[in-house]
Amino acid sequence: MVKGKAAPKIQTGRKSTTLAGKSTSTPTPPKLASSTTKAAKSFVAAGCIKCGMIISEDTKALQCDRCADDKWMCAQCLNLPSEMYDHLVSDSSCPLRWFCNECDKKVVADDTSEFGIWNSKMDVMFDKMDLILNRVNYVENQLNQKADLQMVNKIEERLQKVENQFYEKAKVIDLLTAEKSDGLSLMQQRLQSVEREMQEVQTAKKLEDTQVIDLVEKAISTRTQDSVDEEAEKNKRKTNVIVHGLPESSAEESVERETDDFGLVGTMLHEIQCDDVEVGQVVRLGKRSESTSSSESQKPRPLKLVFKTEDQKSQVLKSAKNLRREEEGVWKGVFIHADLTMKERDARRKLVSEMKQRKEQGETNLIIAQGRIVKKWWVSRTVQD
Repeated sequence: MVKGKAAPKIQTGRKSTTLAGKSTSTPTPPKLASSTTKAAKSFVAAGCIKCGMIISEDTKALQCDRCADDKWMCAQCLNLPSEMYDHLVSDSSCPLRWFCNECDKKVVADDTSEFGIWNSKMDVMFDKMDLILNRVNYVENQLNQKADLQMVNKIEERLQKVENQFYEKAKVIDLLTAEKSDGLSLMQQRLQSVEREMQEVQTAKKLEDTQVIDLVEKAISTRTQDSVDEEAEKNKRKTNVIVHGLPESSAEESVERETDDFGLVGTMLHEIQCDDVEVGQVVRLGKRSESTSSSESQKPRPLKLVFKTEDQKSQVLKSAKNLRREEEGVWKGVFIHADLTMKERDARRKLVSEMKQRKEQGETNLIIAQGRIVKKWWVSRTVQD
C-alpha cells in the first residue's frame, strides 16, 4: 500500500499503502489483490521532491514504496484529490503503490527480465480474448438473422462457460503475480493496445462509401490542381529564355541599366543571326550586388528575355549554339536556355547529375534531349572561314 501522511485527527505517523501510478487492470471481475502492510517508520522531516514543500505531520503526501531514501511528493504535485488520498492512506488492503521516478525506471527494467514467463501466459489469455470476440460476433450475426430464442440461449451458455474459464485463468495469473503487481503494467498496456486496435477496426468499418468517394475525389482533385498549376506556369514562361554570362551594366540608374541590356541583347541576337525577333522585356534575375568592386570580378546576374511569340523563342534557342563556338571575346561563356518551371528544373537537375555520373564511369557523347539522356550523333563537316 502507499505510504503517506494521514489526516492529523486520525494519526501522526506515516503509513504504507500501494503504487498509484502503477496499478494494473486485469479482465477479472473487480477485485483488489491483497498486499502486506509495511511497518510504520518514525517521522523524519522531509520535503516534496517536486515543489520542495516541507512534509509535516499535517501535510498530505506520499512516500516512495521502494527506495531507501526518504522521498516524498505532496498530494498537490500528484494532482491527487483529498478524498482519494484519505482512502489510500486509510485502506490497508489497497493494492496501489507510489514510486519516485528513479525507482519507477528500475522497477520497469527489472520486470522486463523477470516477466518472460508471464508474458507467454498473457499471450494465451489474449488468444482466449480473440476467441471470445469471435464468438460475440457470431452471436450478433445470428441475432441479426433472427435466430430463435433457444439457439440464442445455447450460445449465451457457451459464451458464459468460456468467460468463466477465462476468468478462472485470469485469477490464477493474478494470484501468481500478486507480489509482482507492478509488472502487470505491461499487460495493461497490451490490453489498452488491443482495445485501441479494436476501436480503430470498428471505426474503419463504419466508414461510409460516400466518405471513401470523397477521399478519392479529394486526392484526384489535388493531383489535378497540381497539373493545372504546372501547366499555367509553363504558359507564363512559353515565350521566355534565360541568358547566363551576359555582362551587366554598371550604371547607377535602373533605366540606364535596362537600356544597356537591350543594346547588348540586340548585339547578341545579331551575332546569332536572329535580327528579326522582337524582345518585349529584359529582366535581371536576383538582387543586384551593392559591392563597389569592379564589375569584372562579379558574376553577372542571369537575364530573362521575353519574346513576342513562341516561334521567336524557338528560333533563338536553335541559333544559340552559335555562341558556344566563341572561345574569346564578350560572348565567351554566354549560353541560353528555356525558362523552366520549378518541376522542370528539378527534373533537369537530376538528369544532369545522372549524366555526370555516367561520364565519370567512361561513357562519352552524352546529351540531354526531350527529358532523357541520349548519345550524341553528328556528321563531320568542314568549317569554312
